[in-house]
Amino acid sequence: MNTNTANRRSKRSSGNPYVFVSYDTSYNAGYVAVVDSRQNELIQRIPVGIKPGPMCLNYQEDKLYVVNIDQDFITVIDAYGFKTIKTVHIGGPSAKSAPVAIFAAAKMNKVYVAHSGDRAVTIIDSVKDEVIKQVDLPSGSGYPFAFAGHPNSNYVFVACRAKDNDNGNVFAISYLDDSVYPVGDGIELTFDGSRNPLTVRPDGHTQVTFGPDGMLTYFDNDSIGRSNTSSLLDNTVSGIYTDKQILFCTMRTDKNYLKVINNLAINKNGIVTYKSFADFSSYKGQDKIRLSRTQAYIGITVQPTDSPRGGVQIIDLNEGFSHLVELDYVGDLAFLDDSTAYVGEVTSITPIDLATATALPGIFLGTNFMDLFTVKNIVIGYSNQS
Repeated sequence: MNTNTANRRSKRSSGNPYVFVSYDTSYNAGYVAVVDSRQNELIQRIPVGIKPGPMCLNYQEDKLYVVNIDQDFITVIDAYGFKTIKTVHIGGPSAKSAPVAIFAAAKMNKVYVAHSGDRAVTIIDSVKDEVIKQVDLPSGSGYPFAFAGHPNSNYVFVACRAKDNDNGNVFAISYLDDSVYPVGDGIELTFDGSRNPLTVRPDGHTQVTFGPDGMLTYFDNDSIGRSNTSSLLDNTVSGIYTDKQILFCTMRTDKNYLKVINNLAINKNGIVTYKSFADFSSYKGQDKIRLSRTQAYIGITVQPTDSPRGGVQIIDLNEGFSHLVELDYVGDLAFLDDSTAYVGEVTSITPIDLATATALPGIFLGTNFMDLFTVKNIVIGYSNQS
């Protein structure tokens, strides 16, 4: 093993300590910037094709997978050595697959790539970094754009958005044999395609789909139970489930509150149960929702609606209070730990001090201030959602 890589690994405190940021430039070049969170400084730029976008770390957090939207390939990067390991082509030889989302399973060493150019998902072996197969979704499905899973589930879930008068829908793909199962018993779904509408309860048995009419589906290790809608999920857009069985739901842009549901579940007969329900004060323009590693904090990006500035709402789950950190531009969001989160701006990322709910000086990612580029995605650590 390279000595520098070994030293980097030995300094690791809780997960991979590096912040990975994809961005593309006006002169048709794309990069992943690597920021060392211990000094908050840029330490590497890795070329990754013309138009990089979504990324994910594998469950072990030693490989980074980067989607190239225009060129139908995935760049695999050593997440400690910062070198390209391999480039994996996806899709057929002629038609554009146009990948838009990527997700690493916690089981079976598999990575899933959603195609927006056709109704398919490519499955990659994350040990060999080779394509296992392309899974073509059934006729009548929408176009896949988001994933979710959980270590306690044997399935990865994929949301498909409506296109050409198709209904939105959800499929479950078995980690074990790559079989595809429709989810929802014919329930009509609607997604905007810009936010992930899927999450999974920590026990692995309840999969939650957000939307104007939210849906729950029961799963166990070898069977799929019934799906059902619930008015508790009406007008939700996205959300996360904590290990304490509390579900936080973001709302459509004209709502200034979150829905918080304790112990929402569904059994194999389609019966929905929950312990309690409440609204939590938030802001109009809710966008992305993220959970810190230890689940002490939730962050929600807020796009400007009623005021010229947006920001990030930081919720302390232990103390129960929240603060809005105002920002001029709000892009992607990722938590490092219980001290710092990072927000994407146009040409930089901004660290957020969680203890004081204040923005620290931004970290510029270019080589000079004449660079024209746009930050796309921020990844820190493994996630159960794309």
